[in-house]
Amino acid sequence: MTFRVELSQRAEADIKSAFAYIRKQGPADPRDWKAGLEQKLAGLETFPEACGLAPENEFVKVEIRQALYGPFRIVFTIREQIVYVLTVRHAARLALPRDELDKIN
Repeated sequence: MTFRVELSQRAEADIKSAFAYIRKQGPADPRDWKAGLEQKLAGLETFPEACGLAPENEFVKVEIRQALYGPFRIVFTIREQIVYVLTVRHAARLALPRDELDKIN
């Protein structure tokens, strides 16, 4: 079974923000980081259920999973044949706040 991966507006903004931060702070090449992220996202097309549950999962009715990419968490939910990426955030950041999780239910 193949899934389609879709990014939320927030996930797109998160990626742009991380790219800009890496470009300014280094040491990695932001283009390499983004290419690796795109490869990781493409991997979600085949078996997203293999990824573990995200900490946020316990607060919502829908299932929320996460894939790790270096120090980043790709937080997503699966809706039929769509992997919907909610956010891409540094693992050191706190979990998604309750008000954002309420929008997912």
